[in-house]
Amino acid sequence: MSGKVQLKTSRGIAHLILNNPGKLNAISLSMLEDLIEHSRRIEEDSEIRVVLLQGSEGNFSSGADISDLAGFDKKEALKFHMKMNALSRAMQHSSKIYIALLQGFSLGGGFELSLSADMRICTEDVIMGQPEVNIGLNAGAGGNAILPRFTGKGNAMYLILTGEKFNAAKGLELGIIQKIVPKSRIIQEGEKLAENILSLPEDTVSLTKMAVNASENTSIDSALEMEALIFSWLNGEKEIKEKMKKFLKK
Repeated sequence: MSGKVQLKTSRGIAHLILNNPGKLNAISLSMLEDLIEHSRRIEEDSEIRVVLLQGSEGNFSSGADISDLAGFDKKEALKFHMKMNALSRAMQHSSKIYIALLQGFSLGGGFELSLSADMRICTEDVIMGQPEVNIGLNAGAGGNAILPRFTGKGNAMYLILTGEKFNAAKGLELGIIQKIVPKSRIIQEGEKLAENILSLPEDTVSLTKMAVNASENTSIDSALEMEALIFSWLNGEKEIKEKMKKFLKK
């Protein structure tokens, strides 16, 4: 472990922290390997249900560490990107809910990695974007593949090919950001959202995530069938029946 990624857990919540503040939390190869290992540990820990992905000292991440990329040959660059892809898939396919907490510089591969989280909240001072085009590269962590699903093709092409940076309000308008919060409260608001999710039945949360993800990759008919199967299965669960009884008593 490089020591530049921290994992802290408490009461069902994991804080997965990019901790490379001298480089605005730029993601090096060693950090990426740590993130993959931590994601594996998180998935195996039955106590953890929500993961808050965040950066240290006022920034989320400035993206991939360019000092690493500059030294890579083509084979090494592919290896780095495939590891980024592996982390993206681990987050998307996880039974846990990943929430990205964006603040300060949230750019390039760091920003793109946040797109693989289940939701994103940000501070008013956030600066987001995919500026890789300015050094002649395309997206380094799924931005070409994932961003269009949020913004539509035209908006994604504009952001990717201009490298234009944008603020919290624009992120909200584009559907990338779900909530804007004061800078001083980003961690508290993330924990509050996590606690709301923790108050819900675990199976309901994980299976709902599965249903939503399936809707992106299957026909509408198949997605509706999966939704119906999950609905009927949950409706037979004892915990859910108890919640219905409490609701009716009200």
